[in-house]
Amino acid sequence: MWSLCARLLYKRRSINFWIHNKEIKIDMSKQNGNQFEEFEQVDQALVEGERFVEKHLNKILIAVGAVVLLGLAVYAYVKFYQEPRAEKAYASLYVSENNFILGNDSLAIAGEGVASKGLRQVADEYSGTSAASVAHVYAGIALYEEGKYEEAIAELKEFEGDDVYVASSAVRLIGDCYVQLGKLEEALSAYKKAGDMASNPAITPSCLLKAGRVCEKLGKKDEAITLYEEIKNEYYTAPEANTVEADLLRAKALK
Repeated sequence: MWSLCARLLYKRRSINFWIHNKEIKIDMSKQNGNQFEEFEQVDQALVEGERFVEKHLNKILIAVGAVVLLGLAVYAYVKFYQEPRAEKAYASLYVSENNFILGNDSLAIAGEGVASKGLRQVADEYSGTSAASVAHVYAGIALYEEGKYEEAIAELKEFEGDDVYVASSAVRLIGDCYVQLGKLEEALSAYKKAGDMASNPAITPSCLLKAGRVCEKLGKKDEAITLYEEIKNEYYTAPEANTVEADLLRAKALK
């Protein structure tokens, strides 16, 4: 509509109006010529826009349809596959979790045959679920208790989740595994990482304390002192602060 009006206005340079029975003629050619140029530019833009839509209409419709279908597919995947699968995963984890809590580590890891799935089986069959991540951590702890440190590390590294407490605790236990394996540099790195991840008085002080003691074994006395002083000054309400003074004195004496 606007395109048609613009053309007419541009082509007709005079317009007659009747007001109170008097004819008033407006000579449009005397109006500002820039106005007609603006109309022509608007008209051209509209025409080009119409041509673009006509030319690419099928592509536009296909793209819109694809987005809608993708949204429906994601909803269906979550609603009819992911959520039921997560429920099955937690149901499968129930018995092995109880065995883990009761200290029956071997049963927890291997399961009880047909009666229940072990932690590793749950983690494998339901990978990608939060239950699988929990199963990996349980399995890692149980394997650590059995002295299978390499296997424990492999399980603990599989944890994926947003829970900072669980994630940092898992990394701290990886540090414990490295200490048992005599890999002190790897242990130090794990303890520091766990402390940074946690960044809270419940977990960080223990990570700093373990890191400090590893530093002493590695001959890094100054770093050990720095870590102990951090516990003393920044986490003075933590239980570790009550004993860190002895560690601090020992490290200073060995300098």
